[in-house]
Amino acid sequence: MYRELRRLLRASLLTVHVLLGVSLALGVLLLPFGAMRRRVPAISAWWLSRGIAVLGVRVLVRGRPHHAPVLMLANHISWLDILVLATQSDSGYVAKAEVAEWPLLGWLARVGGTEFIRRGSHPDLARVLGQMAWRLKAGQRITVFAEGTSGGKVLPGRFRPRLIKAAVTAKVPVQPVAIYYGSHPERIAFVGEDSFIQNLWALMGAEPVLAEVTFMPVLGTVSGDCRLLADESWRAVTHALTRLELFERESRQAQGLTAGDAELIRI
Repeated sequence: MYRELRRLLRASLLTVHVLLGVSLALGVLLLPFGAMRRRVPAISAWWLSRGIAVLGVRVLVRGRPHHAPVLMLANHISWLDILVLATQSDSGYVAKAEVAEWPLLGWLARVGGTEFIRRGSHPDLARVLGQMAWRLKAGQRITVFAEGTSGGKVLPGRFRPRLIKAAVTAKVPVQPVAIYYGSHPERIAFVGEDSFIQNLWALMGAEPVLAEVTFMPVLGTVSGDCRLLADESWRAVTHALTRLELFERESRQAQGLTAGDAELIRI
C-alpha cells in the first residue's frame, strides 16, 4: 500500500521534473546566446540534483570537489551515481554509448554535455579522449566511472587507465571519489538483465536511500603514468569504502541490530 502510494507520488513529481528538463534542453539548443550554452554544466547539475530529491535520495558528503579543472575517478553502482554527484559538482560525464539510447534521458544527457563512448572501438576512444582533453583545458570538470561498468558490490573492480590520458594531456590532476549506498548496494544497483525503466520503477517504490560521497585529495598527473594513477585512485576509493562499511557493521553490532534494522536507521 505505502510502496504503491510512494511510487505514484514520485512518478508524478518525476514526470514534471523531466518535462522541465526538456524545456531547459530546448532552451539551450534553440536560443542563440553563447552565455546560455556556457551555463550548460551548471544548468545540468541543478536539474540532476533536483531529480535526486524526487527519488528520495539524501546525500551526505565528505570533502569537496577540486576547485579547478579536474578528472574525477569514481566507483560505479547505479545510474543514480550521476545524480548524487551532481548535488556537489557541475562536472560533465563519460558514459557508455547505450545510455544515449535510453528513453528521453539519453537525449537530455547528450544535451547536458555527456560524452558517450562505444566499448571496444579504438577510433571512438581516440575521439572521446580528444573531447575530454579539450574540455579539461577549457576549465571544465569531468567525471569517469573508472571501472568501466556498474556493479552491485561495495568494493569496486580495478580502475581502468585509458581515459586518464585526457587528464595527462590537459595537465590537470585526477581526484578519487567514493560513492557508498550502505553495505547492501545491490538493492539499488543497475546490473544484469534489468532495463533502465525496470530499475527506475523499482527505485520509485523503494524506501529512502542515503548516499555517502567522499571526495579525496587530488593526484598530480605530471608523471604521465596512467596505470599508476588508476591504481592509486582505486586504492584510495577502496580504502574509503572499506572504512565506511566497517563503521556501519561496528555500529550495527554495538546497537544489537540486524542488517535490515541498520539499513532502516541509515535511511
